[in-house]
Order: sequence, then structure tokens, then C-alpha cells
Amino acid sequence: MKFVINKNKKSKKKFPFRIVIDNNRIIPVPSQHNFKSSFIQHHGCSLVGFYMALRFKGVKKNMQQVLQYSRRKLICGVKYPLSQIVKGINMICPGKPATFYKSLTNAQLEAKLRKGYIVLFEEGNPIHTVVLLRDSKSGKIWRFSDGHKNTTTVAKENAKKCTNEKYRGIIVVK
Repeated sequence: MKFVINKNKKSKKKFPFRIVIDNNRIIPVPSQHNFKSSFIQHHGCSLVGFYMALRFKGVKKNMQQVLQYSRRKLICGVKYPLSQIVKGINMICPGKPATFYKSLTNAQLEAKLRKGYIVLFEEGNPIHTVVLLRDSKSGKIWRFSDGHKNTTTVAKENAKKCTNEKYRGIIVVK
């Protein structure tokens, strides 16, 4: 997996960089605060995770298409809970690649990342969705949120997990 900085001046603000996975699939990393839609700016973190999971599976939809699909097919509270996002991923992608878990231990989460899966993780205080990927070459775990990338550990992320009944959860996409 490698990271490429976006040099296209028109889309650089919305998509600051791209991830190139080992199978040469490209995942643009969106910065939710730079979209025109007010809903995406303020409550779009779960939609960003939805978008990145679809790109991980090879389905090309833009952020507006993801938002329109979510408004038509999924149930929303203040933001889209991960239990609804997993339904959307499984409706669009063949073979039902997404699995929803209420919580996972550090060892279970580490094992899922080691297998090369993408993980959508719900954090608490404030409630926010982040995407976790593991670099197969270096073994580092990368956290993607709001158009930024950071290295992290499974223990750090699991300590931040959301405890709200409606929004908590983890999605693993194979």
C-alpha cells in the first residue's frame, strides 16, 4: 500500500491524497469538510467510510451518489449509524462482503487488519467514524479521518470506541 498526494488542482481540496492498494486499486481519501453539501460537512464521516469501503471493493460511486443512495435506502438519525452503512455496502456489492460487530477485542481487530480487510470504526466523544487499514509492507496501521492519515495501534483505537447503543459498532469489509 502506498500513498499518493493528489496534484489535480480541482479535486485536491476534496480529495487530498489517494491510497494505492497492493492489487493496484485506488481509493481517494475524502475530506468531508470541503464538500458543498451541509450534511456531508457536518455528519458525513460515516458516508466517507461508506465511500471508501465501496472503492475498496471496486465500486465507483462519487460522494453525492453515496449520499443520494443513503437517503433513499437507509435510515438516518443525526448521522448514519454503522448498522445501516453495512446494509448499504451489502446491497451494492456482490457477495455481502461487509460484516457488522458490536465490539471486537484487540486481538480480533488486529487479526482482521492483518488479513488485509478494511475496518470502519466508530469512536466516541465525539461520535465519529474512522477508517483503518494495515500496510502489508511495513505492518503499520493507518487511520483515515477528515482527509488526514495517521499511524495508530489497535489498542489506542479500541480505547476510543463508542459506547452509544445506537451508533456504536465496527464494520469489517473483506
